[in-house]
Amino acid sequence: MESTWPAIFTFLGVFTFAIVSPGPNFILVTNTALNRSRSEGVLTATGVATGSGIFAFAGLVGLLPLVHSLPHFTLVMRFVGGGYLTWIGLDMLRTCRSEVSFDAAEKKIGASAMVPYRTGMLTNLTNPKAWAFYLSLFTLVMGPAFPLWGKLFLNLSMFLISLVWYVAVAYLVSSRTFQPLFLSWRPVIQGVLGGLLIVVGGKILWG
Repeated sequence: MESTWPAIFTFLGVFTFAIVSPGPNFILVTNTALNRSRSEGVLTATGVATGSGIFAFAGLVGLLPLVHSLPHFTLVMRFVGGGYLTWIGLDMLRTCRSEVSFDAAEKKIGASAMVPYRTGMLTNLTNPKAWAFYLSLFTLVMGPAFPLWGKLFLNLSMFLISLVWYVAVAYLVSSRTFQPLFLSWRPVIQGVLGGLLIVVGGKILWG
């Protein structure tokens, strides 16, 4: 047990650093909370965290190497993930100058609640760089003697770390303190974020 905790802390430290580093998930949650509503931002964050939980479960039960070894999997994920991120980026550019009523957007949540949740989860799961990161992380840290309780603890911790971070981002962007500033610069911020997603998607497609 003594050797398990250092491995867990190392694993979660690397994971946390990767999660808080800006990437497609961060851009998506920020854009949703800024341009739709806090509720949809939180739902998107929950979808992203669910994706992290799925990756964690797949890694802990040994499915990641198995799936990654499928013929042409890397190529398929490159086109699916790159194309998906590029499409989201283009949509952000298309709508960056449209008018947004933040209060009205808060009231729209309901039947469409699964849309931001699903978008967040798919953005995480279709990112081939996420697949490579989780595969390398589990390969480096996990050993055949790693206890079941440690795997369960890691699975829950990864989900919660991802959830807490992205929900915090959604709340920060939509807070009364920062919301007016973000909204005044919304076209510029959304345009930049959309452009970044297109660049990331393009690099994945042609990388």
